[in-house]
Amino acid sequence: VYASMDLLRRHALKGVEMRGSGNLFNQLTILLDQIVLASFRQSNPDAVRCSLNMNVESVFTRGFEEFLEATDPAIFANILFEFRQANIIQNFDEFSVACDLIRSRGGRIAVDAIFPETVGLVNLHRLQVEMAKVFWRQNAETVLPKARDDIRAMQDAGVRVALVRVDDQTAVDTGQELGVTLFQGFYIDRLLSGLTPQGA
Repeated sequence: VYASMDLLRRHALKGVEMRGSGNLFNQLTILLDQIVLASFRQSNPDAVRCSLNMNVESVFTRGFEEFLEATDPAIFANILFEFRQANIIQNFDEFSVACDLIRSRGGRIAVDAIFPETVGLVNLHRLQVEMAKVFWRQNAETVLPKARDDIRAMQDAGVRVALVRVDDQTAVDTGQELGVTLFQGFYIDRLLSGLTPQGA
């Protein structure tokens, strides 16, 4: 569950490129986090397992406090909170506190937006996160094998490694060769849709 910057730009910020604007972009995404939290019941009325992409800073807002108060512990335990690795590095002390708070309520934590070149940069298993989401991108098939030991260390410590933004079979082959069994991306969606019976 997240607010799409591309959709926002298409409908409200036409012609504005926010991604290269540093702190302005971060402040906008923190505001969008509040909207996602406030609309959680509407976006997930059946309280099924889901993930929420957000900023570390958003955990320390009144909006998150209200979300905690309004969310039943059984529902909260169904949520995987995803934080970008770059955002974690910028707010490392706050991230540690945020993890403790989320885990104390039964929530789970994932580190998102890990680039192939930065696998192992943050010692994720010491932070006791549940999942590491590594972006697939051009030349990842030559970079990721060099991080084999880091990937194995995470897996041995119980961190589930997922390869995301998967767009071709090379990504699947590379991931499987490294012991990765979780994949996400348009290519995976196409494979799964081909397995779905007609009319299902």
